[in-house]
Amino acid sequence: MEPEQDVPAGTTQDFANGGADDGAVVQAAGLGLRGRRGWVYAEVDLRVGAGALVAVAGPGGSGRTSLLLTVAGRMKQTTGMLRVCGHDLPGEAARVRRCAAVARATGAAELEPDLRVREHVRERLLTLRDVPAGAFDDARALVGLEASGKELVHELPSSDATRLALALALLGSPAVIVLDDLDDGADAADQYALWQAARRAADTGPVVLAAATEPSPAEGLADALVELTRARPATGSDDEPAAENAPQDGDA
Repeated sequence: MEPEQDVPAGTTQDFANGGADDGAVVQAAGLGLRGRRGWVYAEVDLRVGAGALVAVAGPGGSGRTSLLLTVAGRMKQTTGMLRVCGHDLPGEAARVRRCAAVARATGAAELEPDLRVREHVRERLLTLRDVPAGAFDDARALVGLEASGKELVHELPSSDATRLALALALLGSPAVIVLDDLDDGADAADQYALWQAARRAADTGPVVLAAATEPSPAEGLADALVELTRARPATGSDDEPAAENAPQDGDA
């Protein structure tokens, strides 16, 4: 299907000296998702290898969350090719869900605000096997999380909640991590620090795709930039896929 007029096209560019051409972990060509009221995102091309940090940028309603969920195997694209961890989507979505972790997807997979940090860690570990002792301490140090285990999530600064989400995702040693709204509630200095945390996470091996409104704080840290635009008709709604394409429960 050819995209119609007013398609929110995605553009990809090198954003730093990095990004692998061989052994790609995430490959997308002409990727698009159309909902009941128009295109959510379209014409996304991407090819990155292990250890890459990808900045996904665009205004509200440009399809950032839906794109992350698609890459993580939790949402079906309408058009284009997508291969993650060597598995073609959407046909091999179950396998992709085993190699891709959703750190946060706003409105679909988020931290429970009334749980303590240690309760989130305990719940996460219950879903995983063979996690080394001290893995969370290593992950929290990597991302710069200083909150104590007894603190409630809703009491954390927004930047610490983002660090916690990223640290929890790292526990399963996934090949791909998607992190939505990295810049949520963060000022310019915090945004840069969070992109540094995402860079350190990617340097341990996984592809990290992190979404934000403004990409400039990621400059010099991200290996690739996917820019999404909101060019749909005014009747369109924010990130609204068709009802049958809702995120799948229990996969985040």
